[in-house]
Amino acid sequence: MPLAKSALVSIPRGAAPGFDHADIYRDSCGASRMYVAHTGADRVDVIGCSTNRWLRALPDHPGVAGVLVDSAADRLFTSDRAANRVSVYRCSDEELLAQVDVGAHPNGLAFDPTRGYLYAFNLGEPLGHACTASVVDLSKGHVIATISLRGRPRWAAYDRATDTVYANIRDPAVIQAINAAKLAVATVIEVPAEGPHGLWIDGDRLYCAADGNALVVLSRDTGAVVAHLPLPGVPDVIMHDSAIRHLYIAIGEPGVIAVMDTDRLEILETVATEPGAHTLGIDLDRHAIYAFLPTSSCAAVYLDR
Repeated sequence: MPLAKSALVSIPRGAAPGFDHADIYRDSCGASRMYVAHTGADRVDVIGCSTNRWLRALPDHPGVAGVLVDSAADRLFTSDRAANRVSVYRCSDEELLAQVDVGAHPNGLAFDPTRGYLYAFNLGEPLGHACTASVVDLSKGHVIATISLRGRPRWAAYDRATDTVYANIRDPAVIQAINAAKLAVATVIEVPAEGPHGLWIDGDRLYCAADGNALVVLSRDTGAVVAHLPLPGVPDVIMHDSAIRHLYIAIGEPGVIAVMDTDRLEILETVATEPGAHTLGIDLDRHAIYAFLPTSSCAAVYLDR
């Protein structure tokens, strides 16, 4: 069945339009909240998933770009790009626990829950030069390692099965794999498409949405290309619902969500959102996709049954 729009969540406007990454927190009682980086407002907006209502904002996050939640660890992380720092909250009560200086213009985030290490992927100064990953030891509250990157980083993710952090690099078009035990680059995977951007790990597959209007599926272990699918525009955020085997790809222009069947490795449909809507959130319990619409300043909620 196609995605069906079920709700529209109004979000107070900021000084400028613009949303970035989003993630969800699930508490021990099964309630959930969606957190989204409202870059144009220098804040993180909070949405109640059961009611689909805007609840409040977490202010004072200049240029916030990345939002990452680990519900098991009860942590919410933000990359405050304009302040060259990351912020750490206890997510259950939204208490700000720490703010740590990292490299220039942090963007993507990844979290190693075993060691309590937060990775901030920094765009460099000027942008795209001397790009690094800062590794923050949360128990110590400061950066313990800085890892050089081959180019401008996009999104990243930690894979528990291989104890590895994978990070998309725009140019050259590669995925850098960082050994989390050694805090060093272990290998580099070539991506046969321009500008790797959105990234998702599912089992032994890496799903990479690339600026070259493509979704590339790679073997995590060998780097071999499993599939290379054309997309109707330049993608950004991707998210996967493993229960129903659907991958959702946000494409800002023309403003659609592409839905991929990850078993058959084919695009099932594209659903119109709004021009500029390049980011998503996902509520796996409800099979609900949140598309953040910058011009309308709202979140469109779609159900996939």
